[in-house]
Amino acid sequence: MDTKNQFAFFLLSIGIGFVGGLLYELFAFFRTLFGCDRGKRRALGVGLDITFCVCFAAMCIYLSFYLHFPDFRGYMCLGWVFGGIIYSKTLRRILAFSEKVCYNVLVRMVTKAKSKEKTLKKERKDI
Repeated sequence: MDTKNQFAFFLLSIGIGFVGGLLYELFAFFRTLFGCDRGKRRALGVGLDITFCVCFAAMCIYLSFYLHFPDFRGYMCLGWVFGGIIYSKTLRRILAFSEKVCYNVLVRMVTKAKSKEKTLKKERKDI
């Protein structure tokens, strides 16, 4: 195999690592949803982390087979790690910011609706 193909496979490995970062966001959402960082649910958090690792490994093996990667090479693992790091430094920050903005807008809307409801109830009592 020539060097050009190895570099292409390394770039594909980085892409797979990036997609793995997106996959982890799904598991992180479930960790937050179920409150796995406190109390008795820590075991569930560990289970979700193990499930992520198994899913990511299966995805890497499947994509390596599907994309006709050569025999296992060390740079493939390095590419998966770099892809995850690139994801966490770029798109993850953008998604976190977007999530924060959407949350704040939703809280403002709910607060505004509650205050309107309170005002309407007060006006009804006055009549």
